[in-house]
Amino acid sequence: MHLFIIKLMFTIKLYSGIIIPTDDVDGRTIYSIPSAGIEYAYQAEIIQYLETGVFTYDETLDDPVDLSIFKN
Repeated sequence: MHLFIIKLMFTIKLYSGIIIPTDDVDGRTIYSIPSAGIEYAYQAEIIQYLETGVFTYDETLDDPVDLSIFKN
């Protein structure tokens, strides 16, 4: 699936409460998806899950979309 659509899905699920920000670890937000039994996942792990349908913990994944370039 196209990365833009995956990022849009992540954002919609985040704002609708399906994906819940739960804490910060080393300056990175971690999320939970209670309906899928996923806890303490980084954004990149969830994006990979949305893309593949299979969740795995891998803290070395980089976020495929870096929005920090738009921040002042």
